[in-house]
Amino acid sequence: MERRRESLANKRHEERRVMRKPSLTTSTLTILSLILGTWLVFDATRKLLTGYYTGEQTIGLGPWATIVYALGVRPADMVFPFLFLGMIWIVNGVIILLGADTRYERAIAISIVTLFYALPGTIVSIITILLSLRKRRLAGL
Repeated sequence: MERRRESLANKRHEERRVMRKPSLTTSTLTILSLILGTWLVFDATRKLLTGYYTGEQTIGLGPWATIVYALGVRPADMVFPFLFLGMIWIVNGVIILLGADTRYERAIAISIVTLFYALPGTIVSIITILLSLRKRRLAGL
């Protein structure tokens, strides 16, 4: 009887260790998180090194700068928040891929914070929120 329990426990342990192929939703959320996070880190690092965001000298800053300026913050002062936000998005992508229990809640929270980053951040955030809510509903969470 004891041997059978040990066998079942070992079998369950082995099942948990098997790496499964991520679903399309999980892959999409991970890819979007990594792309946006990498872009934010790159753009913030570029601003720190050169003094300019990408495209600032040619086409100007994106719509996010108007929103931030209306809140009383100079767009130039957003370097460290963007750097931090980018790192959070990258970590979020890894958490989603690894399948942590709170991955969808984290994705929704970071997406809400990033909605102000008009256009790329807004689009990725809306897609992430919708996919996370859908996945949570399907999982019964």
